[in-house]
Amino acid sequence: MAHIFKFLILLLLFSCSANEKVITITQEDDKNIFKKGIQLIEEKKFKESIDQFIKINDEFPYSKYSSQAQIYNAYLNFELNKPDKTILLLTDYMSMNPNGIFTEYAEYLIAMCYYIKVSDPSRDSKFTKIAIEKFKKIIKSNPDSKYAKDAKFKLEYLNNYLARKEFEVGMYYLKNNAPSPAINRFSIVIRDYQGSSIIPQTLYRMYEAFEMLKLEDKSDQTYLILKYNFPKSKWTKEITSRKKIIIEEPGYLKNIMNKMISIF
Repeated sequence: MAHIFKFLILLLLFSCSANEKVITITQEDDKNIFKKGIQLIEEKKFKESIDQFIKINDEFPYSKYSSQAQIYNAYLNFELNKPDKTILLLTDYMSMNPNGIFTEYAEYLIAMCYYIKVSDPSRDSKFTKIAIEKFKKIIKSNPDSKYAKDAKFKLEYLNNYLARKEFEVGMYYLKNNAPSPAINRFSIVIRDYQGSSIIPQTLYRMYEAFEMLKLEDKSDQTYLILKYNFPKSKWTKEITSRKKIIIEEPGYLKNIMNKMISIF
């Protein structure tokens, strides 16, 4: 067997005769592939760039550029409006690098993937709630980071988004002469989305709903809460121009504020 093996080696060596050209295959190194991927990003050739970063992870899985290539791959998929693919890539990255230097960015980009899903009306509102949870986690983990700062702005938008959705359902009931279910929806807005920009109008519409039910005590209380919290709001002025409520006792408003829970 040893002789057969030696013969095979000699055969392979002499198969390339002096008259034949020897083809030399030069393999690109990881650094050059990475640089090429970056160059393609600058040229806005995202799909071609992704191919380079995939090549790094396929051919050089232990390269020092491997983690960066994974992150760039995910980022480029995000830029190509592929949030589901981006989430999958980043989840894989974090499972292999739970304490990696890009983990914080990966968590932020995952949150952004759910955030961009919110604008698609065909998607379930569960994505909005997931995005909120992700942004809250970022803020809690590192409140002073640049990602946390942006997460706060995104949270404000998402809270306003959810509040408005509840408000619109309430308005649907109100316009269809169903004040009781309208009040229930408006109550959710006030209870769950305090600080939302829709709160003044929600209180105004709740006032209207109580008026429709001829519950003057409730409508008066709602008006006073609106006036106390948003004295310069156009919704406050709208009611004030239509109706003058006389407060008989100095402590009346305080008592009304204490009864907020009974209304909402």
